[in-house]
Amino acid sequence: MDAKPHYFRIGLFVLVALTLIVVGVVLFGAGLFAQSKLYVESYFGESITGLSVGSPVEFRGVRIGQVEQIGFVGSVYPLDPNTPSGARYASCVRVISGVLRSKLPEPGYPQVEALLERMVLQGLRVRVSSNILTQQASLEVNFLDPNRFPLEPVPWQPKYPVIPSAPGELTTIKDSIDNILSQLQAIDAKGLSESLEKVFTSLNTAITEADLAQLSKEAYSVLQASRGKIEALEMEKINASAQQFVASLNRAVEEANVPALSRQVRGILDQTDQKLAALDAKKINADIERVLASLEKAVADANVPAISGQAQALMAELRTTNKYLQQLLAPPPGISPPPSIPEAVARLSQTLARFNALISTERPGIERILTDLRELTDSLKGLISTIEENPSELLFSRPPKKSEVVK
Repeated sequence: MDAKPHYFRIGLFVLVALTLIVVGVVLFGAGLFAQSKLYVESYFGESITGLSVGSPVEFRGVRIGQVEQIGFVGSVYPLDPNTPSGARYASCVRVISGVLRSKLPEPGYPQVEALLERMVLQGLRVRVSSNILTQQASLEVNFLDPNRFPLEPVPWQPKYPVIPSAPGELTTIKDSIDNILSQLQAIDAKGLSESLEKVFTSLNTAITEADLAQLSKEAYSVLQASRGKIEALEMEKINASAQQFVASLNRAVEEANVPALSRQVRGILDQTDQKLAALDAKKINADIERVLASLEKAVADANVPAISGQAQALMAELRTTNKYLQQLLAPPPGISPPPSIPEAVARLSQTLARFNALISTERPGIERILTDLRELTDSLKGLISTIEENPSELLFSRPPKKSEVVK
């Protein structure tokens, strides 16, 4: 057996091992194997007790990555603590998570960042989920109400895509309990107890002062009276009257001959439709157009400028005539001008008022005079008719007696 060492083989093995080590360091240093992970960051304004590097990141209960780095926002991004945004975000916790691309809901999507941005707009949020027993925490990614947890922009340019955070369930429960305790502390328990004591005292006094026995008797009397009135009602008579009314109503409906009325109405509608259909709309339109054309022709034939000139000449003549009339009606010198029309109307109104007053005052005498005149007229009519029949009566007052010889 040859125990001589093979230095060539040993040296070759050492060179190959060193070469592999160098290549691995270069590859890992270049990050070629890290392309299977998507790094995202989130900001928490609450305590993340129990969360540490390596804690799982779950999406609807499925582990898709782990926590890679935990720190404060103010230690990574430059913030001015004197500004409201700087004072708010400086103490927030920045958590970087590594998510395996193969674990995403759509691993074959060409642009993972665009997919993540779309999911964030749809309500994708991350919050801390703590285990009460083990005090270990993890990051839970899920879709929440975007209106309840809106997307807030940050005053810096994030290094990785951002998944907004939402308060954890334990934090929400704790805040609710704190609010309830604060409201309970704000309640004036002493004043409330005193008010309740006063209410109970007043209620007890009212019950004591109320004569329950008398109230019970009165209520019983009212019930007895109501029962008596109900029993006194002649229900059979009322039912019979109602049945008669219904029968009369049915008979009236039957006698109305509703089908005949419906046929008559339908016939009237059909006649109306026929008359409307018989109208020659085209002829009517033609007549209207012909009338309009005639009217336009008449307007065109009218010598409007000549008519306008004649109207102006007529107005000039009217002005001249008015001037002559004014000169003619002007009063002679030294005589006061006649009253104006308003004054004449006023005087006429006064005269009529006086005349009406005189008639109202002397109405009985006037009526008596008119009666006498009417009687005198009737007497004259009778006299004239008598004279026409027997003129001798005017002289002898009565006709002469017949002679006895004649008898």
